[in-house]
Amino acid sequence: MKTRFFISILILALIISCAKKNDSKQAEIPPSNIISSDEMASVLEDAFLVEGSVGLINNISQKSISYNTRRYYSYILKKHNITFEQFRESYTYFASNNDKMEQIMTTVINNLSEKQSKVRN
Repeated sequence: MKTRFFISILILALIISCAKKNDSKQAEIPPSNIISSDEMASVLEDAFLVEGSVGLINNISQKSISYNTRRYYSYILKKHNITFEQFRESYTYFASNNDKMEQIMTTVINNLSEKQSKVRN
């Protein structure tokens, strides 16, 4: 399961690196329903924590894992006061802009690394 988490991150990085850049004028003006890049980083950070923790659970059924994962994601959206539609549109918007998505992912990785070092110490 831990391997699946890292493969997911690698696939995400590949998608980001292969995405085409939009017209620069279009990329400058985000649609009104888009969450901020800081908020997107926070949502993705929570999502990666969920994926990592669910991946550590070995002795429960796949059905239970799927059910609990959906509940966790629902909680994340509620915690950040956003809808799934807002998340989807925001993710699509940021994924279409390599520079912005790279900044977001760098923030996520730095925050997760900081949390990991606090847990280890």
